[in-house]
Amino acid sequence: MRLVPTKMITPEMTLAKPVYYNENIILNTGINNLYSFKKRLADLGINYVYINDEKSEGIIVNDIIRDETRQKSRGIIKETFSDIVLNKETNLKVIKNIITELIDDILNAEIIMSNLVDIKSYDSYTFEHSVNVAVLSILIAKSMDYNYNQLLQVGIGAILHDIGKILVPQDLIQKSCQLTEEEFNIVKEHVHLGYDYLTDRGKINPISRLIVLSHHERNDGSGYPQGLTADAIHRYAKITAIADVFDALTSDRIYRQRWSIRETVTYLLSNTDQFEYDIVNNFVKKVALYPNGTLVLLNNGWKAIVRSQNYGLPERPVIRVVEYETGQKIVNPPEINLLDEPELIIDNTYF
Repeated sequence: MRLVPTKMITPEMTLAKPVYYNENIILNTGINNLYSFKKRLADLGINYVYINDEKSEGIIVNDIIRDETRQKSRGIIKETFSDIVLNKETNLKVIKNIITELIDDILNAEIIMSNLVDIKSYDSYTFEHSVNVAVLSILIAKSMDYNYNQLLQVGIGAILHDIGKILVPQDLIQKSCQLTEEEFNIVKEHVHLGYDYLTDRGKINPISRLIVLSHHERNDGSGYPQGLTADAIHRYAKITAIADVFDALTSDRIYRQRWSIRETVTYLLSNTDQFEYDIVNNFVKKVALYPNGTLVLLNNGWKAIVRSQNYGLPERPVIRVVEYETGQKIVNPPEINLLDEPELIIDNTYF
């Protein structure tokens, strides 16, 4: 199995993971006429798919949570946001229940390094982002040895961190170009609106609500809404801030292409004036810089697919070479553990 851009789908490829749109499966695993859906997928804003072909035979890509848990979470967040728009009473109890399921999946996962690649479409970005930020926040908190109740508090606040955006004019949220200063100030109100909404209902733990209010605060005081610094910012909010930025940067948006995981990790580590270093450092130790099934380019011009990970050494995975620098395709692709070949370096992912 490997990840390919939709634009690179070829006739011999079959679908390795279901494709979802609006919480429904639109293409299921094993479909062998995937090529005929290439344009439709692109039109829907689905820019990547997991495929099976000869090059990727035997490569396993495991998510840190089950597909059914992910889809259930998206559906619950979508319904919660819809209830707010329709001014209906929101069932916040289901939020706690789904966070419990997410925590259980993460605690039971047998993955040494997390393959944090999720396929999103433009239209459902808000719901997918909310779930991903919850998953990432729980993963970070777990790496810091938080207990189950702490994981629950972090997860609830994280999955609801952007709830206030549903109360902001949606033309600003969906705008495809840079916001004016006045427009950005309106959007920034989402933290107060979300916090006040949850406070009025009194069914969410105060610490979880604090995440909603403070996830845009930064250590150097450059954040909002209060311009808090360092220790004045609750650590749960700092955790969610890192998860929020990570998922946003590694997602395709209408106005820009996603960053690679390596680029995003480098950004977080180089901005420790804004993000708590020990939290970022704990997080990146759990992240596969080059997830299984990713196409990579080596410093000698070879192209390869990441086969598996070496724990604690994210830059040195096991790879399967599929093309030499001459462009020559390989019949029996060799597999190389980069721990054994120090002269070989991954320059970057390629598509």
